[in-house]
Amino acid sequence: AGLENARRVWVNASAYSPFETGTHTASGTLLRRGVIATDPSFIPMGTHVYIPDYGEAVAEDRGSSIVGNKIDIAFDTYEEACAFGRQNIEIYILD
Repeated sequence: AGLENARRVWVNASAYSPFETGTHTASGTLLRRGVIATDPSFIPMGTHVYIPDYGEAVAEDRGSSIVGNKIDIAFDTYEEACAFGRQNIEIYILD
């Protein structure tokens, strides 16, 4: 990924999986690895991001507790989500 031109932002990231929230996102897509939940006023729906040690993801979900610079990163399993926990990380806005 060409990250040199990407906008970098710090976020408070938590993790989730279909186990806790159900199988579909707020935008109707399948909840899977590669999806993040965002505050659309901070990272608009459909925005592509790069998350170090995770890879590329698309903002396809939102949640009532996801406000401002918080994001929720989708994992395929509950165990992966628990292992990630909550972290302050720098992500890259790709578009």
